[in-house]
Amino acid sequence: MQTKLRLVMAASALLYFGPLLAGLTGMGWNAVPVFIALFALWLVVMRPKDWPRQFSSWSGETLVSAFAQVAVNALIVIALFAAGRGIGAVAGFVPNIPPYIPVGLSFLATPLARLVWDPVKGEAVDQLLDDALRQINDPAFRPLTVGPGDVMVDTLLDLPDDADPLLTAEALDSALRGREGTIRLSLIEDALEYTEPERLGLRHGLILWATDPARHPNEEVRGGPATAFSLAGLRPELLMTFATRGLDLLRKTPAMTAAFPESRDVEMTIDASQPAALQSALAALANQIRSAEERSLRG
Repeated sequence: MQTKLRLVMAASALLYFGPLLAGLTGMGWNAVPVFIALFALWLVVMRPKDWPRQFSSWSGETLVSAFAQVAVNALIVIALFAAGRGIGAVAGFVPNIPPYIPVGLSFLATPLARLVWDPVKGEAVDQLLDDALRQINDPAFRPLTVGPGDVMVDTLLDLPDDADPLLTAEALDSALRGREGTIRLSLIEDALEYTEPERLGLRHGLILWATDPARHPNEEVRGGPATAFSLAGLRPELLMTFATRGLDLLRKTPAMTAAFPESRDVEMTIDASQPAALQSALAALANQIRSAEERSLRG
């Protein structure tokens, strides 16, 4: 978790370095709106709670909050741009750097940060911090204590490769409940990012749990299907299970679409070397997700 946070901070630094470098290279003030737009893009991607994907979720309060965030970031951009120009003027040196480099650095901040950090799960970390603050102010308040070394997580990670997926899914259903469940899911995901040991039984069970139609669409543990898809990797048998069960789940419960990976991510997994049945299943799942995405954009 700490490593991911450091990587996100490093990626975010590129966002701020872009307008500073742009000012240093002597770019005109007409470049400022470009950086303001890039900062707004970062907010939309990395703070989904403040920028709802569905039009119906926007309220007057949400609009005011979004406008305030953009306004604050616009001031930051202007300050960084002016600081860069001031440094260049004082130093008497203007580096000969193409304009697309500062813009590119700020643009890269968003995909790089999103690559290493799931903002939905980040909300669980925010909850932990809120709980810690509440405990300081109210000693009687009992915060979440889930973290590295959690007994449930360690037990699941110790399961053998040939562990029964159905039984594993039941165990996951017990462990991944409520606010603690979101944190446990993040800990499991971190451990399964390494391919050795493969823990195929746990990966398979996670897919069964995440695509279980009995789960409520508004469950507290969010992003389960997206995590299961990511941890399936390029393993054909796991992808096939996810694609067929995921498609069935979305047809029965379209509201679960927000918890699934984006359609383009599913499409990128399709490869000509895969069995035709798997390619067809992944394509059908991607089309189902895309249809829901388009309906959401239309409001």
